[in-house]
Amino acid sequence: MGYVNKLRIMSVHLDSGSPLAIASSVLQTLAGGVFELQMNPETYSRNFEIEYATPIDIGAPLVHSQFKGVKPEALEIKFTIDGTGIVPVQQPAIDLVTQAFAAAGSDAQVAFVTAKLQQLQIVTYGIQSETHRPPFMVVNWGKLVFMGVLQSMSHTFTLFHESGLPLRVDVTLKINEFKMPSVATAALSLLSPDLTRKHIVKSSDTLINLCLDTYQKPDYYLEIARVNELTNFRRLKQGSELIFPPIANS
Repeated sequence: MGYVNKLRIMSVHLDSGSPLAIASSVLQTLAGGVFELQMNPETYSRNFEIEYATPIDIGAPLVHSQFKGVKPEALEIKFTIDGTGIVPVQQPAIDLVTQAFAAAGSDAQVAFVTAKLQQLQIVTYGIQSETHRPPFMVVNWGKLVFMGVLQSMSHTFTLFHESGLPLRVDVTLKINEFKMPSVATAALSLLSPDLTRKHIVKSSDTLINLCLDTYQKPDYYLEIARVNELTNFRRLKQGSELIFPPIANS
């Protein structure tokens, strides 16, 4: 079996400031705080809701609802975490917990579900010391790129080890959409596989030439340097990976 694209939930720390600063913050934090599903969900649901106010007019024959607004879109995901060892670990594993348990072997497997739930809580629910609020997060699976904040999370434990530790759990997440500035939204579009442009640096590469090859013009080299956090765009590190976001009318 080939590599299977797994649904990922990523904790994103947003800096205040300009849209460019926010976009840079998004890109910096996507690599860390990643929770990758062990098994993809069979379904997920996206819910859209409009709010109306219905005034109470005693004795009136008809009641007319008045439009109040549109609620944020809500995403609901249901998935299972299994610690029995029957689900093979896909390599390369993205998140750190899966990597650690794959290296530890079968003796540590009994604690896998507990560790994954702790990791999920940190990514989606844990209060951040800097902002004093739960994190923003991005859900990505194929073309789905959904940014939001956790509304609720529930765990239903269905199988246990003789020690009492859970071996299988069904998880339900409900996430409310969070709207971002347009530049940061463009940064998140890098997660979509058909839009991602990545390049492994060769010894002969220059950032200006790479921008010319990618966008047919060299003008974007300073923006690309910022996105990739290059301290010196004239000296690229051979073997490093550069990201080239899609730019309209390039």
